[in-house]
Parts: sequence; C-alpha cells; structure tokens
Amino acid sequence: MISFGPVPSRRLGKSLGINNIPSKKVCSYSCIYCQVRITKEFSIDR
Repeated sequence: MISFGPVPSRRLGKSLGINNIPSKKVCSYSCIYCQVRITKEFSIDR
C-alpha cells in the first residue's frame, strides 16, 4: 500500500491519497481521473 499527497480535492481542499492496488496495476479500465497511474496491462480476470 502506498500513500501519496496531498492531492487537490474539490470538497475538502486537500486530501491524502492511499493506493491499495498492488504495485503492478492491472485494471480493466484506464480512467482519465485515476490518481494512481496509467493502466499499462488490461485484464478482466480477478
């Protein structure tokens, strides 16, 4: 788990981010608003 921040927050002004995704991010999406990082490996398996 990695913590990062402070990051801008519209509601709170600033907030602390916590990344509970494993260090090798595998995701089925590449959301433009994701603060973790860009998805390089896509997967639908869990």
